[in-house]
Amino acid sequence: MPILVICHDGPNGTTLRAQHQHTHMDYISKVAPMICVSGPMRQGAHAIEKKQYDSSFFIYDTNDIAIAHKLLSNDPYAKHGVYQHVSFAEIEPDAGHWIGSIGQK
Repeated sequence: MPILVICHDGPNGTTLRAQHQHTHMDYISKVAPMICVSGPMRQGAHAIEKKQYDSSFFIYDTNDIAIAHKLLSNDPYAKHGVYQHVSFAEIEPDAGHWIGSIGQK
């Protein structure tokens, strides 16, 4: 099953994102075969109102939590402290047009 990772930025997230965006995107391009989908998010009301990213998500194409941890820990955003809190979850895609099915279990 894929691993979903939700990363919440720390207090300097906006500044750190700007400083490390180039190296982060270089890294993402190198590990892209291991990523189902990923991107920045706006979760808090302030972030939505100001249209500023305050978090990120990754769905890694692995069922090994250790691999997901390694993929994230090697990301320049993680290395340089963009993320303050991170959570990992094993997910089971079951329905939706991205996967072309409707709950067959």
